[in-house]
Amino acid sequence: MSDIQFDGLTRRFRDRAVVREASGHIQSGEFVVVLGRSGCGKSTLLNLLAGLDRPDGGRVRFSEHAFEAMSDRALTLLRRRRIGLIFQAYNLVPTLSVAENVALPLELNGVTATQRVGQWLTRVGLEDFGDAMPEQLSGGEQQRVAVARALVHEPEVIMADEPTGNLDLANAERVVALLDDLCREAGRTLLMVTHSQEVVGLADRLLTIRDGQLVLA
Repeated sequence: MSDIQFDGLTRRFRDRAVVREASGHIQSGEFVVVLGRSGCGKSTLLNLLAGLDRPDGGRVRFSEHAFEAMSDRALTLLRRRRIGLIFQAYNLVPTLSVAENVALPLELNGVTATQRVGQWLTRVGLEDFGDAMPEQLSGGEQQRVAVARALVHEPEVIMADEPTGNLDLANAERVVALLDDLCREAGRTLLMVTHSQEVVGLADRLLTIRDGQLVLA
């Protein structure tokens, strides 16, 4: 499993430091929430920790990997194999069926596993929707497809960026509880960015970010 260590992370856009000297340690198997208002820098921090963006200063270490020493291709391969990503906007491929969307991470890793796709659709309560297209699903159902896609290749770390931001309260609670259960049963690390206070009670630990700075760790 994987620990994540970050030291002095800074990311600037134009003349503004969106993330400033952020440091912390996320232990393997933890459920950590990054809490803060919209525009405070929490999504930027998540992108840095996922290797989706490069910092202007500071370092990220993912288990034995130092991100600053890795090429973009190496970071992409690391994410494919060891990180599952969930986004607020679902990011499902509209021309692919539900089952095909869930299968994408496996196909990118050269794995054909139709049975595993079916198992994960069952685990998120969508076993009868494999042939459906994303546009035929509700927002809550689409986000559950995104959860299955993020977990189907059994990554060590799940990173979720405002995964309930487009959902009503009932669906938001269902998605968060589902993520919590699925990650804890396998000892996966869950890092969730949110501005929702309702999620805080489930987390092992809270990181609060305010104007780009971590103020509590």
